[in-house]
Amino acid sequence: MSKIVTKTRSFFINSRKVLRHAKRPSRRELSITTKMSALGIIIIGVIGYVISLLFNAIMSAITG
Repeated sequence: MSKIVTKTRSFFINSRKVLRHAKRPSRRELSITTKMSALGIIIIGVIGYVISLLFNAIMSAITG
C-alpha cells in the first residue's frame, strides 16, 4: 500500500513541476494548431470517404 501512495505522490509532484513551467500558447500558436488539426481531420475524412467509395464500387462489381 505504501508503494502506491509513494508513486501517486511522486506523480502529483512531477505534474505540478510541469504545470509550473508550462505557458499559455500565443494567439498565433493557437491559430496554427487549430488550422493544422482541422486540416488533419479533413484529410482523414476524405481518405475514409474515398476508401468507402472504392469498397462500394468493388462490392457492386462483385455482386452485380
